[in-house]
Amino acid sequence: MKCLTRLLGLTAVAGMIVTVAGCNETTRKDVTAAQNKVVKEERKLDDIRREEARAIEEKKQAAPRTVNKPVIADDPVERERIRASERLTEQNERVAEAKADAREKENKLATEQARDKFLIDCKAQIDLANRAIEKLETKKNAADDVGKEALDRDIASIKAQRDRLQKEMNSIRTSEVSRWSEHQAAAQQAMVDLKNECLKAE
Repeated sequence: MKCLTRLLGLTAVAGMIVTVAGCNETTRKDVTAAQNKVVKEERKLDDIRREEARAIEEKKQAAPRTVNKPVIADDPVERERIRASERLTEQNERVAEAKADAREKENKLATEQARDKFLIDCKAQIDLANRAIEKLETKKNAADDVGKEALDRDIASIKAQRDRLQKEMNSIRTSEVSRWSEHQAAAQQAMVDLKNECLKAE
């Protein structure tokens, strides 16, 4: 029974993290795949360089030896050099694209992780506020009429700040990942205000 209770507790925590953070659009697996593509494209570039150098050398050796003869317009060695240059240019572009894609995925993953960590911190502050409200509700049951009014004001203040923080969290969740930090300052201030309100009510 204890194991079952513990398992259910762990499932609830995992569920909370997914709920708070949402699903990352980019995973570590995506970043690794992008980095592997860079390595693959760079290897392909090296292979092309070797193949083209070999092909040019073969054309040179197969070309007829000419001494003091006019240059032939259709030089097979020059044709091979041009073809090699084109292939290398194309592959260099592929390598650059793969590197840019890998950088973009790394940055996006880092941004998502920072956002999710921040949202988890916000959710933790909301949980603390909810516990503070529960304590105040318990105190209110034992208080006289004047005490109940004061506690009601404290509870209302904490709830207002909690709702403000929740609103800021929702703004972060619904904004584009790359723009979540535009909402961070407001959410950070709401979190500080909520914490102060909880401390004031203790």
